[in-house]
This record gives sequence, C-alpha cells and structure tokens, in this order.
Amino acid sequence: MRRNRCVLLPAALLLAVGLLSGSWRTSIAVLVQAGNYAEAAESLAGLYPDLDTADKAEASALLAFLFAKQNASGGERQWLFEFFVVQGEGSADLSFLETYRNREVTAYLNGWRIKYPRLREAWIITRKGESSPAAPAALVLGLETQVEMLFKLSDEQGPLRGGVLHRGLNLIAVEAGRLFDSSRTHLFTLDLKSGGIEIREELALEVRLSSEPASSGAPRPMDLEYKVTLFAGGRQVGASRKTGQDKNPLALDIPKANLRANPMFKPPGASDDPFDPSNRGVSILDAIGVAYGLLQDLFKDKTRPYESTIEKKSSENYVYYAGSEGGKENRITALVTLKARGVSFKD
Repeated sequence: MRRNRCVLLPAALLLAVGLLSGSWRTSIAVLVQAGNYAEAAESLAGLYPDLDTADKAEASALLAFLFAKQNASGGERQWLFEFFVVQGEGSADLSFLETYRNREVTAYLNGWRIKYPRLREAWIITRKGESSPAAPAALVLGLETQVEMLFKLSDEQGPLRGGVLHRGLNLIAVEAGRLFDSSRTHLFTLDLKSGGIEIREELALEVRLSSEPASSGAPRPMDLEYKVTLFAGGRQVGASRKTGQDKNPLALDIPKANLRANPMFKPPGASDDPFDPSNRGVSILDAIGVAYGLLQDLFKDKTRPYESTIEKKSSENYVYYAGSEGGKENRITALVTLKARGVSFKD
C-alpha cells in the first residue's frame, strides 16, 4: 500500500506542475513512458474537458491508444469516436512522446484510419444541363467516404438501400415521388459499419414547394425528351432525362467574286449583264481554300479534356409543371436541401 502511494504522489506532482505550466503533454508523457497506462488515461480524461480545442484531437487519439493498451474496448471505442467524428480526425502531433511510443501510437492510429467508418460529405447529385417538365422520379444522393464499409439507408418507413460503400463518391438513388407531395423535412438514417465499429448518421432532406400559374396560360414549349432508367434486380436505381436541342447548320464563309473584274467566275447560263442581281459566283480558289480548311478541321484531334457531367450540391431547385384543381397548369419550384443532423455511436 505504501509503495502505491509513493508511485501516485510523484505522478500527482508532475500533473500539477504540468497544469501550472500549461503543458499537460510533459506530465502525460512521463506516465506513458513508465507504462502507467491506466493512470495516464484517468488523468488525461479528467483534464480533457478543459483542454484547448486545438489540443483535443491529439489528446483523444492518445486516450484511445491508452485504453487499447488496457484491453478496455469500451473506452477505446468512445475515444476513437471522439477523435474521428467529433474532432474530425484533426492533426495529432504526438512528438512530445518518446520516439518509440510516438511510433507505436502513430501505427495504432494509422491502422484505424483505414477502417474507421465515417462519412466525409453527403450531396444531392444532379446532371449538368438536365431539365424535366415533370417532378423527378428519383433523387440521387452522393455519399463520399474515406474507407470501404457496409451501409444501410433508412427513412421514416424503414430500410431503403443497403450494401457496400466504396472509398470515394457513391451514388444512391432514392424514389422521389412522395418527397414532392408537400413542403416538409424528410429524415433519413445512415448506418455505417467497418472494423467492428458502427455509427449512425442522421440526414435531413428539406423540401420547400412554391407554385404559380403557368405564364399567360400558353402551353409550355415541348422539346424532344429522352429518358434512360437503370434497374438492378427489378428495382429502379437511377434515372436520367435529356432534352434534345437543334444543331446549328454548317455555315461556309466564301467571299463573293467580283464578276466585273473576274467574268471567268460567272455561273453557267447567267446573263452577260454584270449588274444582274441573279448573277452570283465565287472564286474557285476561295472555294478550294474553304474545302481544305474543312478537311483540316475534320481530321483535327478534337478530344476534349475529361469533364464530369455530374454536380455535387447541398441544395437544388427543381422546376416542373403540374395540373391544378381548376384544370389549369401550374409552374412548381421545389427547393431541396440536404443537411447533416448529427452522428451517434452505436454500442
């Protein structure tokens, strides 16, 4: 019993000195170097609420490591969540530890970086230049992740989609019919699982509708429309509409020939009067030059740099037309906004 008191007393003094000097790192480093993981974890956890925000990332990372060294999975998971989710995987400078311990903690964190489930961003995905005269049949959500993980997307009614999210941008289609029935906020839950850890993200999809009579009651212009729908296992997972546009006719700029100065360019069968407005001609040399330019343009490498056809947005306006109770047509504007509501740790 006396031996334990002798060990705790110097440790308490070191912590007091560290707090007075404003440096908790020195005091904790001494305990870690001595292998007193439990005492270091207890002390640092007690100091954590009062630490500067800039210090909390490395403190939470170190706390996760200290609990892992004690095989205390509950504490380890708690502080991993604090580091990766709450602190956003901020900068963790552990150079205040002895070199060997620094490398050990860094290796521990790197192991979790490649498997801890977390969502980087959530977007509404649209296709550039796409428009539709009707309400969208589906909304495409873009889930951007840093690691591969299992997922389950649910709404108020129950599960919608599930499977594997790969590192990078993942496109998930959600049937949109009921989303445009009225102005309201729709709640979604996204369960993510990897490395034995499961977290839940809450997403809010806010839909605000406004309507006005179609201008002057005139019928809206109708363009050619092309629709492509993608099905997997009998279920629609994506849809895209395109509106056709007329191509501009080819214009050849060949200067007119001066027939008074160059009668050789007079069209066959034309009158001899150089002022006759029906006399029109071009220089065969100019025509050959234009043709040569067309051939050069034909064989020119027109490969454009790759440009993505999709856009990632946090909000989007959808404009479409719908009939009203009076039989007239209304122009509907739907402002759709996607927001993250919060993240929780699932035991």
